[in-house]
Amino acid sequence: MSSFLNSNFFIALVTFCVGSFAIYLYVKQKSDRKRDAAKLILQEIRYAEQKIRKFREVELYKLYDKVLPTNSWNDNIHLFIKDLKEVQNLDLISDFYAKASYIDTLIATISRQKNNPPIIIAQNLPPRASLRATPASPSAQQIGVSPVAPQRPTIVEISPLSQQILKEVSMSVEFIYNTPVVETLRKISEKKWYQII
Repeated sequence: MSSFLNSNFFIALVTFCVGSFAIYLYVKQKSDRKRDAAKLILQEIRYAEQKIRKFREVELYKLYDKVLPTNSWNDNIHLFIKDLKEVQNLDLISDFYAKASYIDTLIATISRQKNNPPIIIAQNLPPRASLRATPASPSAQQIGVSPVAPQRPTIVEISPLSQQILKEVSMSVEFIYNTPVVETLRKISEKKWYQII
């Protein structure tokens, strides 16, 4: 028995088993990753379409909205090139993600415009030299400057151009959730790990 354990055949058998197990784990992890990525992409497309449909009804996004909170397509497109053989299929999904990401950029821009009003700078401040030449705590009349009346914050108008672009892009998005392209992703997401290779 000990001669069998020390034989070249036994060492080759163990090496083969370990190598086979390593290949099995690699293929399984790759398949699981592809299936999980397909599920995430489906969820992202469904969620983005829901937000855009709602905008088309009321023509308003909330400033905290994100049409595409995550972008799994850009990180995982390479996993689906073999399954989505036609270039148009890849381009259809990529175009959807590009427009949804751009809508998020426009919403963020409009939000910044609303939340960051312009900084108001007081105009009639004395020059530094006159401040040094006066006593420790001079009044405004001693410096020779009239007090600055507090100004009201300016109401920030959202650029009509930003609003128009947001509307145009939202209306131009082609919904793809119920297309054959996304059906291919749906099938991948439902397959067992050994069916995805």
